[in-house]
Amino acid sequence: MRFQLLLLTYILLLFNSSCSKDNNIENATPPQVDTTTSCRSVVESGAYSTFYKPQNGYVGDPMPYYNVDDNVCYLFYLQDWRNGAGTDHPIYCTTTKDYSSFSGLTQSIGNGESNSQEAYLGTGSFIKNSEGKLFGFYTGHNGNLYPAEKIMLATSTDMRTFTKVPSFTFEAPDGYNKNTFRDPCVYYDPTKSAYVMLVTTVKDGKGILARYTSVDLENWNLIAPLTDFDSDAEILECPDVFKMGDKWYLLFSRINRDEHRKTFYRIADSPDGPWKRCEDEKGHHETFDGLYFYAGKTASNGTERYLSGWCSTGQEVNGNNELDWAGSLITHKLVQQPSGKLYTTISEGVDNKFNTPADYLMVKSKGDVSGEDGTYLMRYKDGRSYGLFNRNTVPVKIELSIDASQSSRFGFSFGACDDLSEVYSVTFDLTSSNKWSVPALFLYKESIYSNGSYNELNFTPLIVPDDNIFDVKIVIEKSICVVYVNNNVAFTNRIYKMNKNPWTIFVDDGQIEVSDLSIYKITN
Repeated sequence: MRFQLLLLTYILLLFNSSCSKDNNIENATPPQVDTTTSCRSVVESGAYSTFYKPQNGYVGDPMPYYNVDDNVCYLFYLQDWRNGAGTDHPIYCTTTKDYSSFSGLTQSIGNGESNSQEAYLGTGSFIKNSEGKLFGFYTGHNGNLYPAEKIMLATSTDMRTFTKVPSFTFEAPDGYNKNTFRDPCVYYDPTKSAYVMLVTTVKDGKGILARYTSVDLENWNLIAPLTDFDSDAEILECPDVFKMGDKWYLLFSRINRDEHRKTFYRIADSPDGPWKRCEDEKGHHETFDGLYFYAGKTASNGTERYLSGWCSTGQEVNGNNELDWAGSLITHKLVQQPSGKLYTTISEGVDNKFNTPADYLMVKSKGDVSGEDGTYLMRYKDGRSYGLFNRNTVPVKIELSIDASQSSRFGFSFGACDDLSEVYSVTFDLTSSNKWSVPALFLYKESIYSNGSYNELNFTPLIVPDDNIFDVKIVIEKSICVVYVNNNVAFTNRIYKMNKNPWTIFVDDGQIEVSDLSIYKITN
């Protein structure tokens, strides 16, 4: 009798186990997400983690230096207090090993008094001599003095404590603009067996780079400037020079008050030039990102090279037709192509940091939209078709693939809450019929209350693959949204309404097929 009871119990357990599996399939736990679509207004404060910003103040022009002695990148930068004081922009430093997490915050080089040449500090660069002594060249700025700008020096033997060298200070030579003489970039030039310093300045009304040489980093001699950029820039800020493979690269940031306020680069076979725009089979290229990424400079660990700049706190241009100065640190990895072209892609550190799957749900849709579980078909129908997804309340990385072989206009809208009357859309325009006459990524502020107006806030050229398939990664932290496409395009944006509000995938022409949609958050 006992055996029969045991047998019956065993059969019941098997039956219940089988039913349980079926029930798990049919009654899977729904995604744990906030499905409300009302707008939230988030006031930003405090630090950023992935896109580094300290708890107080903002990150200005980065001056990255990779220290091979401890395999750490020392990210020197201009600290922007914005406190209305008579002095600002001391040089601060934080360190990183992977450009996704940062350690420590110290003042490296402080300001002088408000009436001194160093009331404000400006961009520079850091380099070690053969004995391991670190030389930090930087700018001393005071608009109430003449000259307004001079080149300064501080040195360190431990990477942290710096001693200023007042006797080193020098100003622009005759024939150069003495009030615009800043952003020293120092590198070693093996073709000269000497160090070279580039200085941003103006000569004969044209933005150029003054040049000096030295064998000891202390005594400098003026040589012919670099002028061959094929650029009409007012000023060539934050220059950077490096060799990658058998090519030399020159970076600079233009402050022309027009739509080209970006970080540019040129390529040459020699550090003396001639410097050319880079072209490959995908066309003409000269920039790394859009308008929100500025003052980009690089550092290399000996194998890979990374480009660091800042994303402005300003979402729209100010009265000078510029974005506000300083914000958060953005770093892209640079990948060299056979043509010499440099592609921007996500750094391994940032990519790997977002490693925990996050629930998501398409809350609603409009137009001709079908699919589920990360695979969707969206067809244009009597206007924009879109799928609206739940709000993300923590930093996330969105990954997906888009087959746009039957579309020329699609993208993502952020701040897609309430009636979607105002959204910020990252739009893929695969045509050449836009104002820039090239396929491009755009950031538009779209408002249905202004007759469906599209206010262009940002753009960068887009490389369109032959199959029109786009593998996209979007990293979001607070109001910063960085879009990476096919490991060859980076697009940095500031979107305040995006923070903790729903978002969409949309199509404005033809149809798109979305696959492999996944969202990842950071492991706590």
